[in-house]
Amino acid sequence: MLATSAAGGADEPAVPEGSPREKRLAFLRSQVDKFEIKSEHGEQRLLHRGQQPVLRWSNPVRDFVNDGVTYLFLEGQRPRAIVTVWVRSRESSLESGELWREHISLTREPLTCRRDGAVIWSPKTAEVVDEPLTDAAPPAQRPSQRLVQMRELARRFHAATYKTDSANELRLLSQPLYRYPSENTEVLDGALFGFAEANDPEALLLLEAVAIDSGNQSEWRYTLARSTSFRVVVRLDDREVFAVEPYWKVPRKTEAAYLEARDGEFALDGISSDSSDSE
Repeated sequence: MLATSAAGGADEPAVPEGSPREKRLAFLRSQVDKFEIKSEHGEQRLLHRGQQPVLRWSNPVRDFVNDGVTYLFLEGQRPRAIVTVWVRSRESSLESGELWREHISLTREPLTCRRDGAVIWSPKTAEVVDEPLTDAAPPAQRPSQRLVQMRELARRFHAATYKTDSANELRLLSQPLYRYPSENTEVLDGALFGFAEANDPEALLLLEAVAIDSGNQSEWRYTLARSTSFRVVVRLDDREVFAVEPYWKVPRKTEAAYLEARDGEFALDGISSDSSDSE
C-alpha cells in the first residue's frame, strides 16, 4: 500500500502564483533539497526524502512571525529522520528575516546528514525509540481498525513545553502527519502524530504495529522526539516517559538526536541566504 500524508501541502488552499507565500515555499524547498541523509547501520543506505512536506506550519503564538515546512526522510515507507526549515521575522510581511533548520532522528541506528558534501549532523540514536506498549490491545487485522487504535493510543500521551516554570500543554493534532499501512513483514502499520502549539509541532509520537514471534503475533511500539528548543516532557497515562532540557541551555553536539541551527538571513527580493550557523 502507498504511504499517505494526512496533513501535507495537498490539503492547503491554492497559493496565488508569484505570491510571497509561494516564493517562500519554493525557497524553503530549495533549502531542504541540499540535505542528504544516510543510515550508517551495517551497509550504508541513502534515505529518500518525501516528495511533499508533511506539514507547512506557522505559529502566531510566538512574538515573531514564521513560515516553515517539515519533510520526512524515509527508509522504504518508515520515517527515519525529519528535517524542518523555516523563516522568521519581526516584520508581519516575512519579506526578509532569519533562516532556521532542525534535524530529528526517529531511529536507534546512526545517521549521517551532509550538505554540500560536509557532515552537519550525525546522531548516534534517537532518544526514546521502539518502546513496547505492553498494556495495549494487539494490532487489529484491518488497516482502518488499526488507525482507530492508533488514534486512541495517541490520546494516552500528553505533552507539554516549558518556556518558564509553568507547563504549556500541547494539542494533539487531530490527523496524523503521516500514515503508512505497509506490506512489510516486520512493520505492519505506522503513523506519526504531532503535539502542537498552534499548528507547529513541538513533540512527535511515532506509533508502529510490529510483527513478533516469527510473524505469528504483533504488538504496538512507540518512538518519541522533541521538535522544539524548549524543555519538553511527555507522559504516557500518568507516567513520565520522555523529558529533555532546553536546547540552548545545555552543551550541543552534532551527534545528538536533535539539532537546531540558524542559517543566516533571507530576503524574498532576490532570495539570498548565508550559511553561517549560530552553534
